[in-house]
Amino acid sequence: MNSITLKPEKSELYTLNEFILNELGEKNIKVDLIVEEIFVNIVDYSKTDFIIVNVEFNKPTLTIEFIDNGIEFNPLLKENPSLPDNIEEAQIGGLGIFLTKEIADELDYNYNNGKNYLKIIKKVE
Repeated sequence: MNSITLKPEKSELYTLNEFILNELGEKNIKVDLIVEEIFVNIVDYSKTDFIIVNVEFNKPTLTIEFIDNGIEFNPLLKENPSLPDNIEEAQIGGLGIFLTKEIADELDYNYNNGKNYLKIIKKVE
């Protein structure tokens, strides 16, 4: 498993995407979406000092683990939003965790010793 430690700044998303691309070997839109949604949520809401991302790719399974020392937050307990009936009623924001739950094959969360641990498993073809 390879690891990277990032500052909780949106500008670090490019570095994280390059790190994951290096592990994965090719771009994957679904993986990119998951990574962006989780990373940006941590940056925007957690008040963390750092974000550690562990990545392991054993074809076809990609495992990404986000670790931060921010506010305890279990995204698995967040209720799914009500979806709009049409695009005109859609509002920006609020779907990131929902989309992550829908796209990922498995999610696991725990809070231990003042740190959030979110593990995402995605089968990549």
